[in-house]
Amino acid sequence: MSDPVTRFHLTYADRPVGRLALLTMDNGEDHTKPNVFGAGALQSLSDALDELEAADDVAGLLLTGKPFIFAVGADLKSFTGIDDATALEAGKLGHDVFARLQALPFPTVAAINGACMGGGLEIALHCDARTLSTGAQVLAFPEVFLSILPAWGGTQLAPRIVGVKDAIETIVINPLNTNRTMRPKEAFERGYADRFYDSATFLDDSVAFLERLISGEETIDRSSLDVMEGFEEARNNALGMIEGKTAGATPAPGRALELIEFAARGGDLAEGRVKEQEALAELLPARHAQASVYSFNLTQQRVKKQPGKPDVPARRIRKAAIIGAGLMGAQIGSLHLQRLEVPLVMKDIDEGVLERCREHIEGELDKRVAKGRMKPGKAAFLKGLVTYTTSYDDVAGADWVLEAVLERMDLKQAVFAELEEVLDEAAVIATNTSSLSVTEMGSKLAHPERVVGLHFFNPIAVLPLVEVIRPQQVADEALSTAFDVAKKLKKSAVLCEDAPGFIFNRLLMRFFGGAIEALRSGNSFQEIDDAIRRLGLPMGPFVLLGLVGPQVALHTAETLEEAFGERFAVDPAFREMVSSGRPGIYDWDAGGEVYPDVAAAVEVAEGAEPLSAEGIRALAVEAVADEARRMLDDGVVADARDIDTAMLLGGGWPFFNGGICLYLDQTGVSERLFGRPFVTAEDHGRR
Repeated sequence: MSDPVTRFHLTYADRPVGRLALLTMDNGEDHTKPNVFGAGALQSLSDALDELEAADDVAGLLLTGKPFIFAVGADLKSFTGIDDATALEAGKLGHDVFARLQALPFPTVAAINGACMGGGLEIALHCDARTLSTGAQVLAFPEVFLSILPAWGGTQLAPRIVGVKDAIETIVINPLNTNRTMRPKEAFERGYADRFYDSATFLDDSVAFLERLISGEETIDRSSLDVMEGFEEARNNALGMIEGKTAGATPAPGRALELIEFAARGGDLAEGRVKEQEALAELLPARHAQASVYSFNLTQQRVKKQPGKPDVPARRIRKAAIIGAGLMGAQIGSLHLQRLEVPLVMKDIDEGVLERCREHIEGELDKRVAKGRMKPGKAAFLKGLVTYTTSYDDVAGADWVLEAVLERMDLKQAVFAELEEVLDEAAVIATNTSSLSVTEMGSKLAHPERVVGLHFFNPIAVLPLVEVIRPQQVADEALSTAFDVAKKLKKSAVLCEDAPGFIFNRLLMRFFGGAIEALRSGNSFQEIDDAIRRLGLPMGPFVLLGLVGPQVALHTAETLEEAFGERFAVDPAFREMVSSGRPGIYDWDAGGEVYPDVAAAVEVAEGAEPLSAEGIRALAVEAVADEARRMLDDGVVADARDIDTAMLLGGGWPFFNGGICLYLDQTGVSERLFGRPFVTAEDHGRR
C-alpha cells in the first residue's frame, strides 16, 4: 500500500473585502501521519497555483493544514539512495513552485495551525505573513540534524524575515543541540509569525487578519529589522557548536551557515535558491545524509515497534519497587514514579541513602512544578505514593521489582532470594546489571522464569536507551512486561541475549581496548582522544572513562575478560590507572592535563612508533567491527540494526554515521574485513 500523498485543496469564500481562497494541505490521514511533501504534493500545489494564477477575482489566500498538522517537510522515504541529479531536480522543483506562491499578486497568509517543520516552515515563509496557533506544538528546521540543510528557501528567507541571529539559532544550532524544536510562543517571539492566536478561534482570527491586510487596515512592516544584528556572536557560537557536536565530521552545518550569511548580507534571492539546490545535490546523496535517514528510521520508527517483544500481554503493574536507592536506584525510582504513577517502594539497607533518595525524587518533582510542567497538587500526590524503607515486608504485593544494587553476583542473588520470599509467583523481577549474567542471577530461584534484565544508561533522565536482556529461562510474560515498562518510561528498548557486556558495554570495551593499544604505540592520551573524536563523537574514549568512572569500567572489563579471554585482556596500565584512585585521566582543575601518575602508568612498547590519527581510528573501529560481527554470528542480537540503535541512543554515536554497523559498511571496512556488509536488506529483528 502506497503512502498517502499530501494534496492542496482549494475552496473559496466571498467576503466583504472580496473573494478569499483557502488552500488546505491534507493527506487524508489523521494527525499520526503528518503532511509531507513529495513529488505528488508539489504537483498538487502547482495545479492549485495554476488555478489561482488564472483567477482574476481572488483578493487573498489563506494557506493552512489539516487538524493538528500544518506540514512537516519533505518525505524522508524519498531520500534513500537518491543521486545528485535527482536531488538537484527535487530542490529545483520545490523552489519553482514555492516561488510561484510567493509571487501571487494578492496578500497571502500562512495559518500555522499545527506541527510545522522543515519544508512546512519554508512554504510558510513564502507567504506574505504568518499567523500561529497556540496549539501548534512544535516548529523547527531539523534538516542539519539529518546532514542536509533547508533547501526550499529556508536559508535564504529566514534571515530576511527574522534576522541572521535567529536564523542561525534555528537552522544550525538547534538541530545540533539534540534537534531542539521551538514551542509556538518562542517561534512567535523570534519572528517566525506575525500574529499569535488562541487555538480555539485560530482559523477565524487568521481569516480576519487576512481581510485586514487586504483592506489595508493592517500592514506588515519589517523595515526596522536589522538583519545583521548579532551576526558575529551568532556565527562564533555556531562554529563552536559545530566543532563541539560534530568535530567537523559532517559538512552540512557549515554549508548552512555559509548560505545564511549569503542571504543576510543581501545576496540575490534567485542566486541563493540556486546555491541551495547545489548544496542539496552535494549533501543528500552523500553518506552522512543517507546514514542520517537510516538513523532516523531506526530511532523514530523501528525501535518504537519494539522488535523482539513477545506477542503476549504484559503483567499489569499496580505497585512497583526499586531495591537499592543509591545514585542509579534513585534516578530509576524517580522515573518510575513520574511515568507509572503507581505506589512505589524504595528499599535500601541504609537510612542515610534512603533520605538522599527521597531528596532526589522529591527535588525532581519540585523542579517540574517550578518550571510549570506539573501542578503542585499532582507533585504532592506523587510524593505520597512513595514508601522509603529498609524492610522487604513493604515490597510485598509489588507486580514489578527492579534491583539496582552493587555489581556483585552474590549480592544480587541474595536480593533475589529475599524478594522471592515476599512476592507472588507471577511478579516480575528485573535487574539493572551492566554486565553480569542475568541467567546465573536467577538460577537459584524457585521461579527463575520471572527474571529479566533492564539495563539503564546514566544519566537516566537524558539517555533514552535501555537494553532488555533475555535470560535463558525467561517467560514471555516477564519479557513482554519489561518491554511494556520501558515504553511507559518513554525509553527505547533494544533486545539482546544474556551475554556478558550485552551490547553497548561489550562494544565500548573493544573500542577502549583499541585506544589502549594506541597508547602502547607511543601516542598521547590527548592525541588518541582527538583522533577518535574526529569520527564525530561527542568525546574521546579517555574523557568518557572519567564520565563512566574508572572503577566501573574496570569491573566491566574484568567481567568480559573472564568471559571471552584474550581479546578483552585488561591491560596492566589500565589496572594501574584505576588503582591510582583518580576520577579519570584528565585533571580538569589543572586545565585538562593528564594526571602525572596516570601518565606514568603507560609503558610504550619497545620499538613502537606513534600512529597517525587515521591509524588510531582504524585500531578502534576495526576492534569494534570484529566484536560486532561476533555478536551477530553468535546471535546475541538478531540484526545489525539492533547494534546501531544501541550505539545511537546509548553511546552518542552520531546520526550522520548511521550507527557503527552502517558506518563500517559505508566506509568499506566490513567488506574488507569480512567480505560482506553488516546491514542487509532483510531486517532479521522484525520477523
